[in-house]
Amino acid sequence: MTLPPFNETGDLPPGVHRATLREALARFGGGSSRCMLISTRFERVDRLARSTGQLARFIVFGSFVTDKPEPNDVDVFLLMEDSFNAD
Repeated sequence: MTLPPFNETGDLPPGVHRATLREALARFGGGSSRCMLISTRFERVDRLARSTGQLARFIVFGSFVTDKPEPNDVDVFLLMEDSFNAD
């Protein structure tokens, strides 16, 4: 699935844009050393969440998914299955 181009303010257009981890990293994870560092963290969180077998949705937002060359961090929202046990 192809992510849409950025709008005039450097953001993705409003809406839900589905992408694989590989697609997201290809689009947002290159360039600056800061982006690469954040990408490593993003991959680690993704791997940990998926290892539970209970991940329903992985939502990414914030400055990482913009055209900023030096994003602050990667913001994620993890939606887990009802059967997920945090213990």
